[in-house]
Amino acid sequence: MTLKTFFNKLANFTRRNLSTMAVSFCMILALSLVTAVAVTKMNKNTATITTTKTTTNTNKSNQTNQTTPETKPDQVVPTSANDIIEFAMPVDGATEGLPFAMDRLVKYKTLNKWQTHSGIDLVAMAGTKVVAVLDGTVESVETTTLWGTIIVLDHGNGLKTTYKSLSSDVDVKAGDKIKKGEQIGVVSTSAKAELDQGAHLHFEVILNGEYQDPYNYLPSGNK
Repeated sequence: MTLKTFFNKLANFTRRNLSTMAVSFCMILALSLVTAVAVTKMNKNTATITTTKTTTNTNKSNQTNQTTPETKPDQVVPTSANDIIEFAMPVDGATEGLPFAMDRLVKYKTLNKWQTHSGIDLVAMAGTKVVAVLDGTVESVETTTLWGTIIVLDHGNGLKTTYKSLSSDVDVKAGDKIKKGEQIGVVSTSAKAELDQGAHLHFEVILNGEYQDPYNYLPSGNK
């Protein structure tokens, strides 16, 4: 077969099948367009899902960071001197000995040393009665060498009072319910750590485990 005959046959074949070839081309083109559109839509959907997940995670993170600290509803913290019910005077007619001094050092002459002082010393004659400053429950009664006989009263809501340098002949015991103004002991010289003070009551106020200045709770005429 000559080259001229080959091209003549190719031309005749093309003319006979032109319509079929055109349809096939159109179908291929349409299929390509549909595929392209589907891929584009899929990419957009993926991007939207990713953005949504990122926003959700950010919101969760913000919610976590905005948590509020827990508060203790039973915690009683005075903001001024008389936020808590005013105490009765634990000892009548007393004069001040060593002052409250948890932010500085004071001289303990008996011990010949400087240290903090967790309460106030109320100097009075030996045998002067000591009363509870508020209603409460006797938490403990004990006697030590340095502080003599000690009574601790629990008044609830984190508030306690401590009475040191009492005479050993007390009539209360742990668990007793005590009323404000009720006698719990008498002044003595039993606190050997403060023997230079003479007969006195060493009186402490403790709120939520921290020592407070007792004068912030005593009647205004005695501050």
